[in-house]
Amino acid sequence: YNLIHQLELVLRLQKYFLLILFMLALMVVSCLKKKAPGIPTEVQKSLNKSSICKPDLMKVILAFNRPEDSLKLQAAYFLIKNLENNYTLRMSLRDSSDTLIDINPSEFKDYVSIKRHFDSIEMNSQKVSYKTDTILLDIENVNSEFIIKHINNTYNTWQKSTWDNKYNFNEFCDFILPYRVANEDVGSYSNHFSEKYAHIIRRNLNIIETAILINKEINNEISRDDRLVVNPNAQLISTTEKNHTGSLRDINIYKVTALRSIGIAAVMDYTPYFADSILGYYSTTIILPNNKKLILSTSDNKQLDYPQGKVAKVYRRSHNYDPNSLFSIKEKEIHTPPFLGDYNYLDVTDEYIKTADVTVDFDDTSQFVYLAVFNENKWKPVEWSQVDNENKASFKNMGTDVFYRLVVVSEEEILPIGHAFYLNSNGSKSR
Repeated sequence: YNLIHQLELVLRLQKYFLLILFMLALMVVSCLKKKAPGIPTEVQKSLNKSSICKPDLMKVILAFNRPEDSLKLQAAYFLIKNLENNYTLRMSLRDSSDTLIDINPSEFKDYVSIKRHFDSIEMNSQKVSYKTDTILLDIENVNSEFIIKHINNTYNTWQKSTWDNKYNFNEFCDFILPYRVANEDVGSYSNHFSEKYAHIIRRNLNIIETAILINKEINNEISRDDRLVVNPNAQLISTTEKNHTGSLRDINIYKVTALRSIGIAAVMDYTPYFADSILGYYSTTIILPNNKKLILSTSDNKQLDYPQGKVAKVYRRSHNYDPNSLFSIKEKEIHTPPFLGDYNYLDVTDEYIKTADVTVDFDDTSQFVYLAVFNENKWKPVEWSQVDNENKASFKNMGTDVFYRLVVVSEEEILPIGHAFYLNSNGSKSR
């Protein structure tokens, strides 16, 4: 009888213990709900949109919900609020009948040879274009374990850095904390690059000296191959290291990732298309604590990477959500050109070249109109505008000494409108 009584007592205690645990869990959730006003509105919106992933993301907030981790909590808020606007994009090259075009760039002499191959396909009425196969949204695919580890690694690197001028917290969030540079596959590289460049870090040089040495090593290790531009997806960091080659985009994703991993604020700038030429350009810019910038050289040591008269726009990839961007305001079903409506960016053209604003008459019913440059024998959009009530489209901060033309864009084609015009250095237009 005593044994049975003791067992009943144990079972009763277990029930009470489980009840207490359950009540504690409810109290934690309740606590978080009561603290909801303390959680930024943008973060709450992102959490609500995360659907079944919300409990997992709440673990990130719980992990840093301590007074001593107040800055880490703010870092977590920064990443969570931007989850829904970042993603990994996977595309494929297809013809107009949706047949996959499987191309090996190494089989061609150069990029021009590949373009001739595409032109030969299009001569048979088979338009060649990139089609989206998969979009992996960060809000659904970046889990709490990754975010917590990433915040701890980057925060600790930032705190332990020995630079003469230390980055402030806002600079840390904007230019060191982001775990992606573009639409590449997400990975954790802090330990990898800290070990790879430990021999440079141990020298306790300043930011500029450290960045220049790392950039030099990367330039010596990885060569530029423009043939790889035809690969629609960003190359994996591991593939870039293994093959010792990459497109300009791949190389600069690699550089930015490496520099951020050791606590140097870095961003990727680019011009989508050169005017009256082929291709575009990517570069890595170091953000310095004194509000100055350092543009890193490429392997050929060119310093003038964005020449006046060839560049219409220079953009900077951004992890931050911009409510006024085309990416934010367009309806999802509206087709927009690459580089303009697919992600967040900043316009930094006037940091590189002389610019002017231009207004163009536009009599059409399209919601958006674009300004294009002539690249690879086609008019390719580089900036967008909405048409006002007076049928005028205004474009800000455009590179001068460049020929432009208005175009409208649909999923099927880019349609030039009116005549091309030349934007003079004084901001005036001429044909």
